[in-house]
Amino acid sequence: MSESSSPPDKRGVSRRTVTSAMAWAVPAIAVAAPVAAVAASGPPPSVLVGVACKLPGSSLSRCPPEIAQGIFAGDFEKAFALPLQVTNTTNKPIVLKPSITVTNVRDGNGNPTIPFNVQGIYPDYCTPIDPGESVDVLIFANSDNSANDDVYADVTVPWGHTCADTDHAPIYIPDLYAPSFPPCSTNTPFPEGAPTCTPPFYQN
Repeated sequence: MSESSSPPDKRGVSRRTVTSAMAWAVPAIAVAAPVAAVAASGPPPSVLVGVACKLPGSSLSRCPPEIAQGIFAGDFEKAFALPLQVTNTTNKPIVLKPSITVTNVRDGNGNPTIPFNVQGIYPDYCTPIDPGESVDVLIFANSDNSANDDVYADVTVPWGHTCADTDHAPIYIPDLYAPSFPPCSTNTPFPEGAPTCTPPFYQN
């Protein structure tokens, strides 16, 4: 992934603290927030992107209730997960705001491929991330196709210091590369192991 030099923001969102031992496919994103906002809260949050994967239908039974009954009310057979690791490098708590989008999904030749409809994130939107904290965030999406094709996409992640905050441009992750969407699973080497709703945040 490349680092963007345009007006979008490089900021993150989400909840739980993550271990530093994880390996990432670092499509970090560039930020462009108003100067006054940056000066007031410090540098923008950073975002690393993990390995996108497909949620096999059998993983439904292994989902926590907030995912199985909340985020995915639709077709679980065509569901995908995209992990982000968000680090709050500002001096105030931040949140990820509704709604993250995955757009311009295309193949290596730039041809449109399967669409992705973001169903929700885990931990949920508006969950505070404290200054200095790193959190694993899972974006869950459905599609009209469960193909295992390589795709590129653009991801936009709205964020702020509160859910009502409109002073910060969203984090923009262009040209996110998702190779083949291996099944989400629990074991190393990824993606071997029992299916799960919460994929590991590491690569091969």
